[in-house]
Amino acid sequence: MTTATPTTVDWMRLTLGDEEITLSPMPDIELRLIVELAPDGLTLDMLTPPPPPELKVSVDLIPTDRSTVAQCESWAARVGAQLGTTAGPWDGLREFSLEAALSGGGLPYSRVSVPCLTITPGPAPFLDEDEPPPGIRVFTAKARNSSDGSKYRLHRA
Repeated sequence: MTTATPTTVDWMRLTLGDEEITLSPMPDIELRLIVELAPDGLTLDMLTPPPPPELKVSVDLIPTDRSTVAQCESWAARVGAQLGTTAGPWDGLREFSLEAALSGGGLPYSRVSVPCLTITPGPAPFLDEDEPPPGIRVFTAKARNSSDGSKYRLHRA
């Protein structure tokens, strides 16, 4: 997650109906949470306002030692398969929620939750060396409006 202060993801819980997946940092493996706005498409019609940007949520595993890359790829593939990252164009997309505990000096909130996510199918996990630091993408998902109209919530520390 992009913040003005260094942030650590202490744990992350993904909920798909009755099923829960918990991700926690392990020795030599850290978690990265990315929450970003992305344009939802371009419009060529000057009279029609563009659609509001969509909120995308991504989770990466960060191997801090090269010896854990294969373990991260395997872990990311298992979690991604549970969420449906290998879904085809005709498969129904599963909705799930995310909650993450955050820590870091001076951070005004301790938790973030995204109540309604839909997975974006993607490639098999691999070490992306273009990201600083290099990481392995577990999933990217699109946030949808929850029943109260919000896409995510920040909980005060």
